[in-house]
Amino acid sequence: MRASFAALLLAVGLPAHAQEGYAGHGHDMWHHGFYYSLQRPDAKGSCCNLSDCRPTSGRMLDGGYEVKVNGAWISVPQTKIIRQSAPDGGYHVCAPPNFRGRPEELYCVILAPEG
Repeated sequence: MRASFAALLLAVGLPAHAQEGYAGHGHDMWHHGFYYSLQRPDAKGSCCNLSDCRPTSGRMLDGGYEVKVNGAWISVPQTKIIRQSAPDGGYHVCAPPNFRGRPEELYCVILAPEG
């Protein structure tokens, strides 16, 4: 019984953790089919290297967007947005694993379609 309860808690906790935009979480699932082809809007190459891209949460706020990166809400500069939808229709962020919270450090952001 305890093992079943622990497994349930773990399973429920994993998707929420991935939606916090932590480096590496969910990257493998999307790398070859989606992230691999993404190019940075600033023309400095690929958005994705090893585990830079991951699914995350996002929101529109005061006419702009914010996404979660390593658990913190970060404003998204318009110059970092890729005008392409993800296959899952969600938010995705590409940023260095050692992201220090500065919006200019973002490589690129994929927004969820507005509904």
